[in-house]
Amino acid sequence: MALPTTKAFDLADPSDPVFMHKSAWCATVMQCAGYDHLNKHWYVAQVMHNPGDGVPYATRLAEGDIAVTKLSADGGTKLARMYLRGFGHGAQIGVEPTAAGKAPYIWIEYDAKTNSDGVGFGQKTCRIKYAGPAAADPPRSFHWDDPEDRTAMDFKDRTPDPTKLPGTGALTSPRPVVDIHHRRVLIRYDRDGSQQAAVYGLDNAIAAPLGTPVHHRAGLYKPPVAQGFCLYGSFMYIYEGTAYQNGGPSNPDDTGSTYITRLDLNTGATTKALTRALKSLTFREPEGMNIMLVPATGGGYTPRLTFGFASGATGDRRVNIAYKDALV
Repeated sequence: MALPTTKAFDLADPSDPVFMHKSAWCATVMQCAGYDHLNKHWYVAQVMHNPGDGVPYATRLAEGDIAVTKLSADGGTKLARMYLRGFGHGAQIGVEPTAAGKAPYIWIEYDAKTNSDGVGFGQKTCRIKYAGPAAADPPRSFHWDDPEDRTAMDFKDRTPDPTKLPGTGALTSPRPVVDIHHRRVLIRYDRDGSQQAAVYGLDNAIAAPLGTPVHHRAGLYKPPVAQGFCLYGSFMYIYEGTAYQNGGPSNPDDTGSTYITRLDLNTGATTKALTRALKSLTFREPEGMNIMLVPATGGGYTPRLTFGFASGATGDRRVNIAYKDALV
């Protein structure tokens, strides 16, 4: 079934910063960030690493331990942190706001398995309530297979049912994102040698395990260095690239390798564009995408296509968010 056709973000629209040079709870590279528009909070996922606890970074990376920091709207204040043990890498998350004054739900991978590069990636998808203690309180870790932790997180498996999707091969690497404006969730996954996307109505996906999607597309564009994706209406946006390779800001010829591809989920048509957003950053590694809703004049909300960059030196990585908001 086709998705109702919507406007798309103009990739030629100049980008602006939401914020720059902010710190999450850990000093590791940000992997993704999403926004709760009802409470004006950001949620930043990264590999968990606290040198004081004696656990090496390589161990956290391999075991799939993630820190999710709750930040103020301007990114300047760390409000809470939630440690997710054995979940995965956090390269793409979905944030599902629920109500003003209440915690959102986070859609994220879980059940990490370590690959040949020593990185733990989740094999399944879940929906959990953000339950991170406030910054002033002692930290707490939550493990996906601990019964008490699952209860505290209101943990729900939301891995797509492969029998309800086209194809016969194994379904691997499911990754979620939420389009709260249209109340949908998209799961991107690999199957039968193809990267694919299944779109579900959010309310049904909250209420029950994922069955038959409202829309499906196979043969997605699969970038060489994938860094995130998101959904808005009838379009998917795919983020890719690496950190500067040839000097960055010190070399005017180093334009970077950060691209955004717009995919029409109904027709399969794609448009790809280089972005020089936040080009002054040092390091500048693209990391994660999401949709941010901001109040519109006259009521309602205006969408922004947001995309992150990690910056700074090893051991002091910073969080940066850019956006585009022109629609065509």
